Amino acid sequence: MQATEDLFSMIVDPLRLEGAFVSAWRTGGDWSFAGPREACALFHYVEEGSMAIDIGHPNATIPLNHGDLAIFPHGGAHRIGSSTPAVSLALEQILPSPRKGGFVRVEIPGTDGPALFLCIGLHCGGHASTPLYKLLPEIIVIRKHQIEREPLLQGTIDGLLREVERFHVGSSFALLRGLELIYVLGLRVALDVESATTSMSRALRDPRIANALLYMHTEYKERSTVAGIASSAGMSRSAFSLAFRQATGCAPARYLSKVRVSNAQALMRTTRLSREEIAHRVGYESTVGLYLALRSTRSSLGLHLDDRYQIQDAG
Repeated sequence: MQATEDLFSMIVDPLRLEGAFVSAWRTGGDWSFAGPREACALFHYVEEGSMAIDIGHPNATIPLNHGDLAIFPHGGAHRIGSSTPAVSLALEQILPSPRKGGFVRVEIPGTDGPALFLCIGLHCGGHASTPLYKLLPEIIVIRKHQIEREPLLQGTIDGLLREVERFHVGSSFALLRGLELIYVLGLRVALDVESATTSMSRALRDPRIANALLYMHTEYKERSTVAGIASSAGMSRSAFSLAFRQATGCAPARYLSKVRVSNAQALMRTTRLSREEIAHRVGYESTVGLYLALRSTRSSLGLHLDDRYQIQDAG
């Protein structure tokens, strides 16, 4: 389906890895570490043995075994360990902070249940703030058998493991490009899974919603209405609004506003256009409409707007 392919391209095309922090772990015995939410994407790959991930939800411990990959698109806080002990050490007690880049090896002594795995932080460009990227779930788990069906993904992971094993001068650049490819291919595998129940997967499997999303992201400059978008999808407004909310977790009018705000912020960062020009370029008839959309989007985050509606930290 062309709309699905185009939407996936919109997620990954802006993805440019600017830095990565790689930690290679060898653990044994009983161990557990808790990491905070990070301002980057994360992933764990289990080379040998097993581990468990706790994302903080009741009865939501996720086992990872040899060959499994877990991706955190939004860098969500979580705990990793060999079991679920009552107390976990903070990750900062083991790894340097901030972790903007570099490579370290971590040894946790013990002979019971030894495990080898990689923990990696991926510092990307501004794509993570786009409404489409935010439809990705907190965690994506890709099992070994799914990876084995993807020769390019499996081959890139195998190459990454060899590069980590013999890390030397020049490895950082090679690792960066390999990690970028693993991340993109991992997202593709996750969104292709027929049984996936994430917002993005549901949206991509419904051609009506996929086409509506594609329209919003490419034609946001138009003075479109929800009724008009619903009609182009062959649905009534009420049926479309319900289907869109079920697929994305967001009302269509609210989502379209987020798309316009995201593009307005990009213009603020990269151009010297006036407030009026920016408002018109993203689909608002006046600066008032853009101002209200910016304020609605950011008010809950403790931010304020300067005279060009640039987002600034409050206080």
